[in-house]
Amino acid sequence: MYGKRLIAGLIAAGSVFGSLRAQEPATTGASNDEAAGYFQAAQEWEEAGNPKQAIATYRTLVRDYPVAPAAPAAQLRLGELYDSLGNSKRAFESYQKLLENFPQAREFDRAVEAQVAIADAQMDSRRHDRAAEMYTSILATAPFAKFAPSVQFKLGQAYENQKEYEKAINAYQVVLDRYPSSTVAADALYQIGYVQLTEAEGRSQDLSAAIDAKNTFEEFLIEFPKNEKAAQARENLDTMSGREAFDLLSIAKFYDRKTDYRAAVIYYSDLVRRQPGTPDANLAVARIEEIRATVGEDELRAGGERAETGVRAAMRRRLQNQVQTSSLSNYAGPPVSAVKPPEELPAPRPQLRTSSRDMRSQGSSGPLPADLQPAPDLPPVEPELPSFE
Repeated sequence: MYGKRLIAGLIAAGSVFGSLRAQEPATTGASNDEAAGYFQAAQEWEEAGNPKQAIATYRTLVRDYPVAPAAPAAQLRLGELYDSLGNSKRAFESYQKLLENFPQAREFDRAVEAQVAIADAQMDSRRHDRAAEMYTSILATAPFAKFAPSVQFKLGQAYENQKEYEKAINAYQVVLDRYPSSTVAADALYQIGYVQLTEAEGRSQDLSAAIDAKNTFEEFLIEFPKNEKAAQARENLDTMSGREAFDLLSIAKFYDRKTDYRAAVIYYSDLVRRQPGTPDANLAVARIEEIRATVGEDELRAGGERAETGVRAAMRRRLQNQVQTSSLSNYAGPPVSAVKPPEELPAPRPQLRTSSRDMRSQGSSGPLPADLQPAPDLPPVEPELPSFE
């Protein structure tokens, strides 16, 4: 009996709504009343256990009465009904329309929270690429919602789980730049170091990622010395320091095997500088001498350039990493300009003169070479200045 009365009532309501909409112009009050009628009808369909008909009614309300007070609530219910039916994609899209079309609605935060829950479920199901898309969409429309800092952090986690390390670092960096006072700021800085350390452990040719990680963990300890992850950051630094000599030796041997002797000498020299007197350093010194005796100094200056010494290579990497870490919003170390090259680096050679202008400016005398002589049609001497008398 209830179902028959409901259907009959909706048919009657529909005829009334149709006659009201046919009147031109319809008043705002009448339109709002129509929208409220549709909302009530949709709720009755829900109570009757017919979510699909309820969805159709809510969609009609939002489509035909987009500025009615009931429209945001109807849009929210659309998302919730799709979610209850297991259609997370349609649910997310419905919530997204609420964020885009009704940014001032009181249902805004509920829609964001529901979207985050859907994206988190994708993460739990290891659909990290889909989760990353959802987090990005949320942040595009609600960058300063109360959930935004945690969503930005989760975006970094989604990229990290996909091994997209550069994107992950950038996402964590946004947490520091945009939400520096949030509860996830410390976690974001630590995670940058962790991702850099992960990259370092996966590389076999360069220590730049390891140096990045070292700088970031040191920065973390400066900024958050009492954080619960501080002990782990110190442990990571100790582990990296203990592996440094082995890593340098491994890299030097790698280039040695490839007969890239110039690069090999750079890393052997860096090892000697960092670990003087150790067995590894003694091995490196012996190998440097063998390479020099075998290929000669000219081979180590390939391309007419001076071979980059271990000291120079270390300084170059240190300056590069100072620039990177000093760009962090929480950076509290010395300015990059305070890092000075060591005294053992030779002064740059003076530049050679390359033009006749250079020769004249330096006070050169004598005739110019043939290829620098002025064109024949130019006057041989400067003309006299005009007289104004």
